[in-house]
Amino acid sequence: MNTLSLKAVRIATLVVYTVLFALSANAANMPLEIYQPLDGYNAKNRYYHAYPGLEYNVQVAVVGGTYPYFYTLTDGPSAMEVSRIGGVVKWQVPVSMSGTQDITVEVTDSEGAVVSVSWQIEVTKDGFLFVDAVNGRTIENGGTGTLDNPWKTMRDVFGGDGKFDTHYPNSFVYWREGNYKLDAGFEDCHTDGGCRVPWYGSRKPIVWMAYPGETPLLNFNTEGRNAYILFSNTTQNLYIEGFEFNFNSNQRGIGLSITNGGNTTIRNNLFYGLNNCQGGGNNSHVFFNGGNGQYTAVVGNRAYESCGYWLLGYDSHKTLVANNEILSDIPLPIGPKTNIQNWTIRGNTIKGSTRLGAIWNQEYEYSGNIEINHNYIEMSGDDDVALKLLSSDPGGAIYVNRNTFIGHVIMQSARDSNGPWVLENNIIINDSNSPDKITFEGGDSSTDTVVIENNLVGDRSDNLLTGEGALTETYKDFLGVMGHQLGNEPKGPVPVRAVVEE
Repeated sequence: MNTLSLKAVRIATLVVYTVLFALSANAANMPLEIYQPLDGYNAKNRYYHAYPGLEYNVQVAVVGGTYPYFYTLTDGPSAMEVSRIGGVVKWQVPVSMSGTQDITVEVTDSEGAVVSVSWQIEVTKDGFLFVDAVNGRTIENGGTGTLDNPWKTMRDVFGGDGKFDTHYPNSFVYWREGNYKLDAGFEDCHTDGGCRVPWYGSRKPIVWMAYPGETPLLNFNTEGRNAYILFSNTTQNLYIEGFEFNFNSNQRGIGLSITNGGNTTIRNNLFYGLNNCQGGGNNSHVFFNGGNGQYTAVVGNRAYESCGYWLLGYDSHKTLVANNEILSDIPLPIGPKTNIQNWTIRGNTIKGSTRLGAIWNQEYEYSGNIEINHNYIEMSGDDDVALKLLSSDPGGAIYVNRNTFIGHVIMQSARDSNGPWVLENNIIINDSNSPDKITFEGGDSSTDTVVIENNLVGDRSDNLLTGEGALTETYKDFLGVMGHQLGNEPKGPVPVRAVVEE
């Protein structure tokens, strides 16, 4: 095990720094791959449709290779842009446009590997619906769900109270600014209160988007309507973007429960108010409850206030959890738990206090090929846990590289029959007596399947990081080498098309 203590850093010479940079090339652990969108055309998926006159705004979700990635738009309308580093595709769709546009985005990683994705966007008003809590009208009062005559309530989108009723399946719904309550069909109501809204994926609209520039608020506990939402029937092509979700102490202790059939995106939402957890209830803001779906992106969200998880995952393979911000004392911010394969947890910021693990990879049943990189985790208490790894037996590879962990790092049940577990080029700060600041619980700390290399470690009392989590002036030469920071100016190919930086 090769660990760089603060003492070693303080006496470092230029030669030592040169060696560190060579060691920190950070070669790819997993192949470079695009999870969203997928090549081709899918009439049910948000990426493939645009409404004339509104902004088309999607994100290309990438995993593997060597981060950061650089995005180039090589085909598309002249007014379309992609952010060079963020991978956000923006296009103000002309009001008079219709028909199909071909799009290609090329992705280059930091070692020069290249992948691309091509898809078609159909510009049309067909298949789009609108709901407006302020200026809309219910179906009973003549609302038709168009831009000019929008619906008013969730019940309008649901289609009455019939769980199995087919009501505008595969339609895309724009929600305007306003406050919405759960007023759709309830089931499974408990005697002490709390129900669920069953949203059958194949029979209801499951592409929910905030109207550009607006933020709809969905309240899960108003006027006696107290529930969570269950996206059931192995929901495919679910897309939820731009909402404010106030779970408001609903009595079931869950926000969104998703039986994930794949091609799912949860993007740019705000989650809070889960303050009424139930014992053994998988309490969480977002719960992937099963389904074995692939190609999922949970990106750019913000969360606070949870008595359980923010994100809890069962069986959802090929999932990217990236660039989310989780604040306050959430016991389990990110928890891949059961039969998790090909997850990437990257670039998230987690601040607060928990002794369970800001990221707790629980690995019940077989799990593996999990990459945890470029996350910034700042735990406030001396006994708080930034990362906990618990492996199934047998279990697959877990790669933990280029993170900043302020808090304990715990390895549970490491043994020859699971792994490898690779922890390299991280910054680890805690008051553990272990020289590498990693604590082993059970298992075998000497097993060859645990690889701990080139981590920069120290105590909380050391002046390693600023209050904002950046390396201090003394250790600035490690910028872009150790920890979550990319460096001053990430290099990459010069884009051939116009870009917007994000």
